[in-house]
Amino acid sequence: MKKTLFLLSLLSLTALGFSQITLESGANLIVSNGSTVIANDGIVNNGGSIDNAGTIEIKGDLENNTTALTASTSTGTISFNGTVAQKITGSADADFYGKLEINNSSGVSIDTTAAGVGSNQTINDTLVFTSGLLTLNGFNLSMGSVDATGAGATQYVQTNSTGVVTRNVPADGATDVVYPVGNTAYNPITLQNSATATADNYSVRVVDAEPAGASTDHFVDRSWEITEAVATGSDLTVTPQWNSGEELLSFDRTNSSIGLTTDGGITYTWGATAAAAGVDPYTNSGTGFTDVGTFTVGDYFYSGKSFDLKLILAGAYNGTDMNNTLETAGLIPTTDPYGLSTTVSAVPAGAVDWIKIEFRDKTDHASILQSFARFVDTNGQVIEEDGTNFKITGLTLDNYFVAVLHRNHMGVVSSATVDLNVASPVYDFTTAQAQAWQNGAISTNAAMDSLATGVYGLWEGDANADGLIVYNGGSSDRVLILDKVGGVANMTTVISNVYDLTDINMNGNVVYNGGNSDRIRILDNVGGVANMTVVLNVHLP
Repeated sequence: MKKTLFLLSLLSLTALGFSQITLESGANLIVSNGSTVIANDGIVNNGGSIDNAGTIEIKGDLENNTTALTASTSTGTISFNGTVAQKITGSADADFYGKLEINNSSGVSIDTTAAGVGSNQTINDTLVFTSGLLTLNGFNLSMGSVDATGAGATQYVQTNSTGVVTRNVPADGATDVVYPVGNTAYNPITLQNSATATADNYSVRVVDAEPAGASTDHFVDRSWEITEAVATGSDLTVTPQWNSGEELLSFDRTNSSIGLTTDGGITYTWGATAAAAGVDPYTNSGTGFTDVGTFTVGDYFYSGKSFDLKLILAGAYNGTDMNNTLETAGLIPTTDPYGLSTTVSAVPAGAVDWIKIEFRDKTDHASILQSFARFVDTNGQVIEEDGTNFKITGLTLDNYFVAVLHRNHMGVVSSATVDLNVASPVYDFTTAQAQAWQNGAISTNAAMDSLATGVYGLWEGDANADGLIVYNGGSSDRVLILDKVGGVANMTTVISNVYDLTDINMNGNVVYNGGNSDRIRILDNVGGVANMTVVLNVHLP
């Protein structure tokens, strides 16, 4: 029997059942503490309200056609506990206060009436999951400041279409706001805003795929689409959760990272690379995100594997470390000189120059698999634009020979392979001659120059980058310096403030005769006046 109510007040310890409850305009259903109302065929609200301090069990659908179904003073529980799938429909937001319980293994959905009428919904207090999903379809759900309880693998908010979950994330650097979301599986995400950010309302939905532009399987097959009510002001820590079955074939959870794309997966901002936490499900966190968009979980292939790589350029060596005169004079370009099209917004402080790093096949050190352009600092450390250690991207973690090259020094390749699939891969060319491969067919020079006891560096003076250092004879590097200053008639001319191959000692000047002569560096390398026809050869296969 359908029950149409105009005013009903239930006192403590009262239990009352109805078929369908209809609240007409001005009707007020008051359920006091300890009382239970059971609506076997659901509730239709056409202008009434509910003040609930007890329990309302809805076993059918809820159709709400006016705002503020529940009074803001409500502290009780509304439980959807039917045995078949239930719906929340109608033209208005029910604006739930008190607890809203999902206790139906067949699920509850925000949907439309037979006439196609539906509305976004708000849960101001606590969403309680006991059994089943709350499916959004194309509608949005706003949740209050209290995290949902009971969410898990089979009970969560299902973002199966365009509907999103919206919550406020305060800017206090302490409050973790959990979005209990997923699509075909439970994939919640937690947001925290730093104390220097601006509090905002963030909306989330889960997509069962990596971003559209993804081109490899170094991903988790999930995306979290996040928007904010007011643009800018974010400083987010983002912690998504995923399951092992969602990891694509090449994904490495021990070197995983959180990424953000705002252009469909063409470009990303990646967080730090770290091992995932947990034991199926897994989580990882990315910090410092000042923008929102599509978040995903990738691995080192995109975020980078840190590699502690060291070398010395003999031309810049001063007996202790290397001079960074080119950097302090603002002469180093922001695009690399090796044709790799690596561009930075600013040259890092302490950079000596660009270098080229090659990863070569572990079975053939002549076979170049991938190349990078990065900087070397005054201590010999290969660094990124931000001054941190070199990060390898786009390369599978394996064993490789590593070569380092410079525009006017002779390059070298490692004498042994480097295993990148360790926690902290390291290779240091500076500590021993044996760190570089030695070509036994070359007798004039070792692969590296001995700069001091136990210190080795790349030979300087290859001004034409042909793999030879020549003072007198064909392809003479000395003659290039002479030509640069203007020929024999101008041997004392100094060309100042240049970034040039003929600047052998890397001080920003090209000098043929006089103090800090670049010519003399070549002469010293070949062995002095008595050996001017000696040619030094690069030790690269």
